[in-house]
Amino acid sequence: MSIRTIGRPKGYQYPIGLAAKLNVVEEFTSGNGAIDTTGGTQTIDASNTVHKFTSSGFFTPSFTGNVEYMIIAGGGGGGYGGGSGGGGGAGGFLYSSNYPVAATANVRVIVGGGGGPQPLSGYAGYNGTNSSIGIDGVPSSNVEASGGGGGGGGPNDTPSVGQPGGSGGGGGTRADSTPYGGGSAVSGQGNPGGTGLHVPGAYEGAGGGGGAGGPGGNSSTTTGGAGGIGVTYSISGSPVNYAGGGGGGGNAGAPSASVPYGAGIQGPGKDASVNRGSGGGGDLNARGGSGGSGIIVIRYLTTQNVLGYANTFGYTIN
Repeated sequence: MSIRTIGRPKGYQYPIGLAAKLNVVEEFTSGNGAIDTTGGTQTIDASNTVHKFTSSGFFTPSFTGNVEYMIIAGGGGGGYGGGSGGGGGAGGFLYSSNYPVAATANVRVIVGGGGGPQPLSGYAGYNGTNSSIGIDGVPSSNVEASGGGGGGGGPNDTPSVGQPGGSGGGGGTRADSTPYGGGSAVSGQGNPGGTGLHVPGAYEGAGGGGGAGGPGGNSSTTTGGAGGIGVTYSISGSPVNYAGGGGGGGNAGAPSASVPYGAGIQGPGKDASVNRGSGGGGDLNARGGSGGSGIIVIRYLTTQNVLGYANTFGYTIN
């Protein structure tokens, strides 16, 4: 719309009590919500727009409405053996299709890192760090997923239980034959880790870390516990498996056997993939693997009620 100014005769004045006014009015109209919306890596998938965050930043929408989110925290590191180290637990997993945002509001996005293995033999892996979103200045909008629990270690003099987290780490083993349990999980975010097993002179194996889709497996007499299954989501445009638990380390035969075993998503001692939130694998008499960093994905319908401005011209009587 264009505005044209009409001239008036020289010396003309508005009648007494009559004055011109110009109103600038905010209004929402149907439009492309992706054009002025920023944050992360933006892609358009059919009728949806996706913002993928693999590191921390801000999401700033150009519209007022609801968005869909997937929040995954960093996975826990696998336990260091010396016995058998437990698998790391997956980072906490949260999903919602109904998160309200407002035009030009800054949504703070924090992506958690994966937990590393301990540098000292026999200790539990480190927990992953939390991931979260929240609108600046609106504390009630904060949503946070907890980092995955580290897998338990395996010496004689250190507690070998799996660590608590979004999903719990798997339990390690010790020479006292005690079955050390897995770490607990945050309700609604993941599952607990599995239990280690030690049969003196014959076998030792650690529990698998819990995953977003299921608990970590207990060690059997033949393998370390399997990592808990993850979950598959297509929010980024294609199906991807996220937040699986790390497999527990273990050996078949005598404890000195050189071949480690571990059923599960990562396997013993293996690092988890970045930006999936999975747990690192535990290992037999060696360092565990690192947990995978987290990820946050925000998706919305591309056509939105976009904020615009309208001018109205009129007169007021004074």
